[in-house]
Amino acid sequence: MKKNYKAIAAAMVGNALEYYDVMLYGFFATMLAPLFFPTTNPALSVISSFGTFAAGFIMRPIGGIVFGHLGDKFGRRYALVLAIFLVTIPTFTIGILPTYETIGILAPITLVACRLLQGLCVGGEYSGASIFVIEYSKKGKEAFAGGILAASGMFGGVIGTSVGFLCTLPFVPEWGWRIPFLLGSVMGLMGYYLRTKVNESPDFIRAKDEVIEKVPLWSVCTKRTRNLLCTIGIGAATLIPLYMGTVYMGSILGSRLEVPTSTIMLIHALVNIFTVAIMATSGYLADKVGKERQMLFSAFVTVIIAYPLFVFLESDLSIFRVVCVQVVLMIINVGFVAPAMAILSSYFPVHERYSGIGFGYALGGAFFGGTTPLLITYLVNRFESPIIPAYYLMFAGALGAVCVLWGKNKFGHGSSRDPSLQKLSPNPI
Repeated sequence: MKKNYKAIAAAMVGNALEYYDVMLYGFFATMLAPLFFPTTNPALSVISSFGTFAAGFIMRPIGGIVFGHLGDKFGRRYALVLAIFLVTIPTFTIGILPTYETIGILAPITLVACRLLQGLCVGGEYSGASIFVIEYSKKGKEAFAGGILAASGMFGGVIGTSVGFLCTLPFVPEWGWRIPFLLGSVMGLMGYYLRTKVNESPDFIRAKDEVIEKVPLWSVCTKRTRNLLCTIGIGAATLIPLYMGTVYMGSILGSRLEVPTSTIMLIHALVNIFTVAIMATSGYLADKVGKERQMLFSAFVTVIIAYPLFVFLESDLSIFRVVCVQVVLMIINVGFVAPAMAILSSYFPVHERYSGIGFGYALGGAFFGGTTPLLITYLVNRFESPIIPAYYLMFAGALGAVCVLWGKNKFGHGSSRDPSLQKLSPNPI
């Protein structure tokens, strides 16, 4: 039992670091824009900074391939230890990186390179950590375990935004934005240490004698194409509302309402605390009422509420209304997120699970979720219509519903290509 909690804690620390890094850069995007992407057009500078945010997501599918392959061939623990070690390097580098004024074009180039390496590692982090935790969980509590893991990510966001808030107060020097990134590297080293001390997941150990495909992802693409496509869609439907409610709403607070960065950080910290508080509960509820049923309900509500939500926001734009939209987006997103990884884990056998989820979820998140702030900022400016985000949110809800309905649940908890293994269950949480 103690080993199980130790393994879950190790997975949670790494996942917290992922969201700490992603949210931190997203919230600091408007502040970093003039430092690394100076231009006479402030809007273009912010778009360039959001482009760097999106660049990290471009590498996520590649990271899903790399770490998914390692996780399916050599074990979840091996891949997760390597991922958290490598993701610590760019986090530290951003913290000490000179600005454009000091080293010129090398500054934005290095920043983009750091985001690319972060994206590569993160591409195998959340999916791998989720699989690891779910494979350690008790049968019938997979969504609860997935909810705890997702909550740890949001908690990382709370830490990031809280530290960011403190480091952007008026009495903090101009270079104070570097402190959160340096603290993130310390968090990464802690996570690395914890992960070197845990055992492999029970499911992987039981399936270790099975024949492993030379390239597990190839088997996923050729034999489980349908479930791979659904994984891509669920990844997109999960991350679009998340980054719309955090990064994009943060840009509205900063650019249109001229809210100080420190205040934006505080608002996001409070919203994330609320999200953490309901995430595990949502997972528990999904195990009781049905994972697919809850995800479908959340997707349906997303489609229905999207347009009225943004009409409400734009009819009288204010800090209060922005926060209301953020809270609503988090509530409907939590219902979809908490059971998502438990569902996806049932789409693939043990030795294809990491590759299938790592690549598919990262691909959907990269091309739809990670580009959300950049895409809708561009479209709103291009068509001069602040309601455009509502349509993209409706698309996310519809896509999520279709993929949940179309996916084929064939490999339940503890299962693999050997049907006899389905009778075995790992140690409970």
